[in-house]
Formats: sequence, C-alpha cells, structure tokens
Amino acid sequence: MILSSVKIIVAENLTVGVTNAPPFIIIDNDNISGLTIDLWDNISDSLNVDYHFVETDIDNVVTNIKEGEINISIAPMAVNSTHAEMNFYSQPFYITTMCVAIENHYESGFVTIIKNLFSLSFLKTIGLLLLINFTIGTLIWLAERKDNPGFSDNINGIIDGFWWSWVTMTTVGYGDKSPQSKNGKILATVWMLVAILIISGFTATISSELTTKRLQNNVSNIHDLHKMKVGCVEGRNTVIYLDYKHIKSKEYPTFEKAINALEKGDINALVDDGATLNYYCNKRERNIGKKITLVELPNNKEYYCFMSSDPMLVNRINPYLLSFLESEQWSKLLRKYGIGE
Repeated sequence: MILSSVKIIVAENLTVGVTNAPPFIIIDNDNISGLTIDLWDNISDSLNVDYHFVETDIDNVVTNIKEGEINISIAPMAVNSTHAEMNFYSQPFYITTMCVAIENHYESGFVTIIKNLFSLSFLKTIGLLLLINFTIGTLIWLAERKDNPGFSDNINGIIDGFWWSWVTMTTVGYGDKSPQSKNGKILATVWMLVAILIISGFTATISSELTTKRLQNNVSNIHDLHKMKVGCVEGRNTVIYLDYKHIKSKEYPTFEKAINALEKGDINALVDDGATLNYYCNKRERNIGKKITLVELPNNKEYYCFMSSDPMLVNRINPYLLSFLESEQWSKLLRKYGIGE
C-alpha cells in the first residue's frame, strides 16, 4: 500500500518501508506522520532522493528487504545480531530505555490497614485461628472438666476452654484458668510451643501484606516485576524480553487497552520502551499523564536504527543523520512528539 511520496525528480526513487509504531511512525488511514517520518524527510532532502512509503509488518521487514521489496526500513528497528548478518544498520537515531508504567497514587498507612482488616485473606486467617482455638479449647476442656473447677462440667466449659486457648496463644496469660491434670499440662505445653509459631507467622504475614500493599507500585529493577501483575502489548519486543526474564505477563492487542487495564487495576505495571510509553501516556485526549509514572529499568537500552541491505545507501545516510541529530531541529522534534531527549 503506497501511502505518500515527495515531489523531487531525481534519478533515484527509493522504496521506504514503514510500520505503525507511534510516536516514530503514526499511520492513520492514508495519513502518515511521526518522529522518524520528519527525520527521513530532512535526510532525503539532503540526499536529494525521491521516495515512496510502503507499509509493512514489523515481522516481515527483514524478509521484505532481503527480497528487494523495500530498499530501506525507517521503522524503529532495534539493533539485532541476527539481522546484522544479512543487513546493514545506520547510526542509531534514538536510544531508548525499557520502562515500566505504574499508577501514580499514594495510600496512607491507616487506609491500607483498614482495607486489609476487611480483606478476604485477612478474614480467612482470623477464621482459621478461631477454628484452631476452638479445637484446642475443646480438647483442654475434655481433659480438665472432671477435676478442675476452672473448666465447667457442662457446655459452658467449652467456652472456658476457648478462652484459655485464646489468652495462651496471645501470650496474655491472665492466670484465671490453668490445667491441673497430667494430660491437660501436656496439651498446654504443646499448645504453647505451637502458639508461638502461629503468632509469629501471623504477625509476619500481616506485616508483609501491609508492606506489599503500600509498595506494590515501587519498581527499582527488573526483578521487582516478578511480584507484580505485568502487562505488555502483543507483537512488541517486550514480549520476548519478559519471557526471557521469566516474568509472567498479560498481553493486550493495543496500547490503549493496556493503559486502560492499568487504570482499572487489572495490571499494576505496563512494560515497553520509554519513548512509546511516553507518547501514549501523554496524549492530550487521554489526559492521564498525572496519574501514571514511568520508571526506567537500568541497563536495558535499545538502539533504534534504519535498516537496509545496501551498504552504500547506509553510508550515504549516516553523515546527514548524525548532523541532523546534533541540530536544534532534532530537539524540537523530540519535544513535538512528547518524548524528550
């Protein structure tokens, strides 16, 4: 599908492959724009070449170049050793860092505690403790009900046993009731040891849950993603990257749907390159920039270059490319598409 062409009549007419990859290339029906398009317009003017754009799928770029269907791809292609064996890369025109988009909100410790007190997991834990204490209380009552006046020889004695079990587990130990029989003392000794482990585990679980709830959106490195609900977009290099890092992720067909999932809480981290996330998160019509924060993942850079099977073409492009990247005009283009330098 031919999208557009320039009106410069020269001996050379290049077929330039493009792929919809905002903010670098934005294809909307027959209209095409984007950071890379503006960059290429300036380079082609300097080269004095005529060209036309041909839309191609990102997965077929290498094949299209090899078969001569396109002379050069200006889609944001990351440098890849496999592709480099049969093609030539230009100088990088953009260096991006893998980023994580997270919802930017603060929740006070008091609110977090209240939410956890009424959470299903907390109520299940309390229910399990009640069941255990009721069982121990019943056993101690059976052992003590005949000879110990502290445990009534009727149904109320079970309540007495439950009370003793609960205060023993919490290490309160009022001393109003205590076992006197041999079996009761053995059971009490075992219960004291078990209760220490239960209370320690319960305290650690609650503390961990509170900390996790407050810090679940804090990301400092790639390993933090293992404990989060991660999302990504189908067909992106991010899918391969997350799979390589053994990070489970949910794939979405578009960035719009992925960002909607982030806002709804279906996921709490969206991973992709920084330029693309910046673009989608800062689109004016969405107005979500204030609710989403981007966190860079250190040591995860990608170098975007043009790709061609013609080394002479690449060598002709590089001087003009480097010159333009050093100009103020390039800085203006970066700001225009909201991705910064």
